[in-house]
Amino acid sequence: MRGPHPADSAKPLEGRVPGLRIPRFLFPPIPAAEERWDLVVVGAGVAGLSAAYHAARAGGKVLVVSKGPLLDSATRFAQGGIAVALGEGDAPESHFEDTLRAGAGLCWEEAVRVLVDEGVERVQELVALGAALDLEGGALAFTREGGHSRPRVVHAGGDATGREVELVLARAAAAAGAELREGVFATDLLTHAGRCVGVAVVSGGKVVHLLAGGVILATGGVGQAYRVTTNPWPATGDGPAMALRAGASLADLEFLQFHPTALAVGENPRPLVSEAVRGEGAVLRDARGERIMEGRHPLGDLAPRDVVARAIFESMLEHGTDHVWLDATPIPRERFLRRFPNIHSRLVKEGLDPARDWIPVAPAAHYASGGVLVGLWGESDLPGLFVCGEAACTGVHGANRLASNSLLEGLVFGPRAAMAALSSYLAPPARVELELGDAEKGEASRCCLGSTFWDGTPPQVSSLKGELQGRMERGAGIVRSEESLLKVVSFLEERGEEFLGLGHAGRAGGELVNLALVAAVLSSAALARRESRGCHQRTDFPLEDPALRGRFVLRKEGEGLVLGFAPLEGPHP
Repeated sequence: MRGPHPADSAKPLEGRVPGLRIPRFLFPPIPAAEERWDLVVVGAGVAGLSAAYHAARAGGKVLVVSKGPLLDSATRFAQGGIAVALGEGDAPESHFEDTLRAGAGLCWEEAVRVLVDEGVERVQELVALGAALDLEGGALAFTREGGHSRPRVVHAGGDATGREVELVLARAAAAAGAELREGVFATDLLTHAGRCVGVAVVSGGKVVHLLAGGVILATGGVGQAYRVTTNPWPATGDGPAMALRAGASLADLEFLQFHPTALAVGENPRPLVSEAVRGEGAVLRDARGERIMEGRHPLGDLAPRDVVARAIFESMLEHGTDHVWLDATPIPRERFLRRFPNIHSRLVKEGLDPARDWIPVAPAAHYASGGVLVGLWGESDLPGLFVCGEAACTGVHGANRLASNSLLEGLVFGPRAAMAALSSYLAPPARVELELGDAEKGEASRCCLGSTFWDGTPPQVSSLKGELQGRMERGAGIVRSEESLLKVVSFLEERGEEFLGLGHAGRAGGELVNLALVAAVLSSAALARRESRGCHQRTDFPLEDPALRGRFVLRKEGEGLVLGFAPLEGPHP
């Protein structure tokens, strides 16, 4: 199911983008075994499990592989809820307008229509599957979050929505016949005659080829490229990196959203203090105790995330602090405990009483609005490859995701990708022969398999990862410039072979290569976007440029990156 694709209108610029060399394989996937499936789904968050449930229910032979335990996905940590126009007096049109406003002119309107319209049905389906969403007076309870014109966010367990969604979908997918496997690291996509025909994985200490009529990547985000993030350990950009190596196009990765209110404790990932806390009445205060958002935006403390994160960043710079304060004392103690039991428990662990103490918070890398460029059915420009969830660039988020649209996106576009993959099913060839050079075959013998593949992180990997995270934090963070971004690109170029040489150092080494690849794409796109828009803020280009209303598209050519530009007015599926 592929018509004209957003990537088709991207016009390559002169020459290649400087940066990291891009090999075809993370390490040459010499198989120990082969398996055949109708559909392989990589990733077990809301998008992957939604896709698996619908594909299995439709009769497909479906395998879901997860790098870690099921409850280690970013979905589990989603506190706020699901944005959906189900409340009295609300309508998808209002949700549509709020999404476009937050997206700063770069949302693909057709995709947003799909999101807000089909989202109503998908949330109702989730309830029918047994999701225990919170109620008030016997009806769904709604809260309000940043960028929304009205209370529209449904939730579960007060602040445990993601966990409830993941458990319900995992049970539903398994009951429909999908097989779920944990502890499986996907390394590379397999291609044959210009089509994706499967994925190479490491499972049980062996490399296995999972051949399939369709592959869905639902691997989540890239937050671990930053020193301070809310993303769990699996968020290492595996899906976009695999897709890039195989020839698919990426877009919009420069729009990396920073959540304004991560709890300012010395951890990575940092605990999130949900935006819904501000929706219940909490306010942000600076080092002097003055309100930060007063007079900055008509929505005040509930302004879109990019606005709030930037205001906090500027306040921290002005006062020389590493955090600001979230004052939740206006929320009655009983209300806070009932509405946010998990956040309350974490605050108590840190010696804080939200009814009495202000909460130290600071922005942290949170969500990638971009990823593998796809159409309305999750189809990439590599036939046979479909992508959904945070790993995809569907165009629904534009330059800045509206709060709580992420779980909704997975619920809507996961099933669409599944249906498209099954409808375009093409049996993989009897055997996939990989075209490997002698050097690649030699390198394959160095792959660190067996139990050592998963054991810990070698010191050289840990050191280089820490340096990458620090460079990204300083050079491609909330505020960027040509000078800061060029430092990231130069670092990747100078140390590139060192990164690639660690691809054989077990899972941690492979993840580091993937992080370096997405960092190269993100920084290159951020350099090209010489404007400030949404999550992407350039000190040297502080205004929006109407001529840049479109996507920067990057793809692999040879072993380098080629960048093009696809205007929103161009052809779409």
